[in-house]
Amino acid sequence: MLRLFVIVLSLSAAFGAAVSPAFAAIPDCGGPVSQKTIYEDQGVLESVVAGGRGKLFVSGTDGSSDSALLRRYGKPGAKPGLISSAGPGPGGLAWAGRRLLWGNGNTQANGSAGDLNPTARLFSVLPSKGTRKTVSKTLGMANGVARASNGTIFASNALGEKLDRISTSGKTTNGWASLPGANGLAISTDGRYLFANQTSAVPSTVARIEIAHPANVINWFTAEAPGVGTLDGLTIDGKGNLYAAAWLPGQIWKITPEHEACVLASGLDRPSNVAFGKGRKGFRIANLYAVSFGGEIVRIKGARRATVPAA
Repeated sequence: MLRLFVIVLSLSAAFGAAVSPAFAAIPDCGGPVSQKTIYEDQGVLESVVAGGRGKLFVSGTDGSSDSALLRRYGKPGAKPGLISSAGPGPGGLAWAGRRLLWGNGNTQANGSAGDLNPTARLFSVLPSKGTRKTVSKTLGMANGVARASNGTIFASNALGEKLDRISTSGKTTNGWASLPGANGLAISTDGRYLFANQTSAVPSTVARIEIAHPANVINWFTAEAPGVGTLDGLTIDGKGNLYAAAWLPGQIWKITPEHEACVLASGLDRPSNVAFGKGRKGFRIANLYAVSFGGEIVRIKGARRATVPAA
């Protein structure tokens, strides 16, 4: 969990004078947007996904050690339940039917060595029982995790250059695509592209990889002003809008298909990931939820309808 601290320290030293302008260049979103912190002191939270019946699933630690915990929040305000625990380095989350894909080994040591010696893991967990099986033992970092509709899985390494792919037959390919500092992942609504936040990119950048032709990589979104947003987790809605956790400025950004961005929420303590709820009650489908290294879970209302102000 030290990975982003290392990146931030090095980038701040190199680009310190350029850090704040990039944040200022992203305007606040228009519309009836509001935020509320519904949990505090939950440890160090790395990733989040929502499940049916309004539940929220969070990958993180208890804050006192680097041991990974997978927890379930039944409804806002309820005490979380432990589903599973694992070795150091809680990683990304994604659904595979009724099972959760859970990255493990998301540590500075694994990420730094991951391009040459990939040892991070991906588990498949049955949330109702807490049982799990290992999908892969040879991932670079398992930081961000995304699953395509055909069952193909992608995993990122925020401290390396290789994006990993796990085929539907279970074969892991390290370096399926090359992208420095890839972090949060999201698949386009048509299934053709994989979006990836680049944590160390200056200025802040979201890349797009063509899944059928992974050598075809473009900078899909770049912040207008130079600076370090340290983009972490990423999700997408049904209209193709991206939602990115900007770790260093403590913000959540909405990025439209027209490559325009605005700030949905601010003042978070190192936000790491975002996910929309999936229930009519509990963690509702209308709301976006953000988790942070500071142990917060923040509810953001109005994210889907929020607009980028006219220039």
